[in-house]
Amino acid sequence: MNIILQRLVGGDGGVFGVILKDKRPLFTTLEPPWRDNQRDVSCIPPGVYKCKKSFSNRFQRELFELIDVPGREVIKIHIGNSVVNTLGCILLGMSYSLSDYAIVNSKLAFDNFMVIMPNEFTITINDVIVKEETSWV
Repeated sequence: MNIILQRLVGGDGGVFGVILKDKRPLFTTLEPPWRDNQRDVSCIPPGVYKCKKSFSNRFQRELFELIDVPGREVIKIHIGNSVVNTLGCILLGMSYSLSDYAIVNSKLAFDNFMVIMPNEFTITINDVIVKEETSWV
C-alpha cells in the first residue's frame, strides 16, 4: 500500500499538507519548516519512504516510523497540533486551525490512521506547492 503526503503550503511557521489514499484526502498534516534537513528542527526531504509500525518509548505507544530517511533517524507520524509538538516528525490532524498555525483533532486523526493502515506501507512525500511568501493577489 502507498499513501501520499502532499505538502501544500510551507514557510517559516511550518509546512501544511494532506495525506491522500487512492487519490482521496484523509488527514491534514503539519511538519516543521524546511531547514536544510537539520535534526529536530526541519521537515524531512521529499521522497518515497517505507513506514513500519513500532513501539515508541517516548510516547509509550505504537507509532509509524519512516525508515531510511537520509541524514535522519526516528522520524515518526504522531499526535500534535503545532510545530512545537514535533522534532521533525509528521503530525496528523482532521482539519486546519482557522486562528493558529496549527492542525486540529490530532488524536482522532492519529487513532483513525492507526486503525486503517497496515503494519507496513510506503509514503510518498511531495514537495510544497505554494511557498508562504507567494502573493495571492
